[in-house]
Amino acid sequence: MGVPRAGTAGRAALAGCLALLLMATSVGCRRSRPAASPTGPAATVGLTVSAGQPSYRVGEQISLRLKLVNNRDAECQLSRVPDGAVTVMSLTRDGTAVAPAVGGAAYYRDFTAYLVENLVRVPPRGSVELTLGSDPQSPVGPALTTSAPDGRGGAAVTWWPVDQPGAYRLVLGYLRAPLRGVPADACAATAEQGTVAFEVRGG
Repeated sequence: MGVPRAGTAGRAALAGCLALLLMATSVGCRRSRPAASPTGPAATVGLTVSAGQPSYRVGEQISLRLKLVNNRDAECQLSRVPDGAVTVMSLTRDGTAVAPAVGGAAYYRDFTAYLVENLVRVPPRGSVELTLGSDPQSPVGPALTTSAPDGRGGAAVTWWPVDQPGAYRLVLGYLRAPLRGVPADACAATAEQGTVAFEVRGG
């Protein structure tokens, strides 16, 4: 759908990530009633990630399955596509951090409208599944791609290279950018992260 502008790619650290801090407020307890063990609030959106297979050849498309669960007691909207919502928190190869490249993409239609059309209403305890696949022909070679609206109808794109053999460990988050015409709700982001490991083999 988008046409990446390879000329704008450059090495940079991941930007635009949001870390949510859940804070619990404690109150005093009466002596006659012992304090309950702290359990902490459940994540508003549950996130799990798995790889389609444990290993891939260099250049083979990597397929990751994500499952989002609405842990609230009310309906909310979740994205059924990774675009504009899935965020890479970290990527390592053989224990060493992999640096991303950043750039932009022009679209034949408004990127934000596309994201709005792909929101689905999910009932309490319901779930939605989506797939994040690598692009073997990205401007930086085989890479996992994440995107966010750039405010001009296009997208800011981040490419995470997976072009070298090695053992990869990927940590993902869910952070849906504010979308015009879509009321804010507690399902726009989750403090819960999903971790997945896979191998890329040479040859």
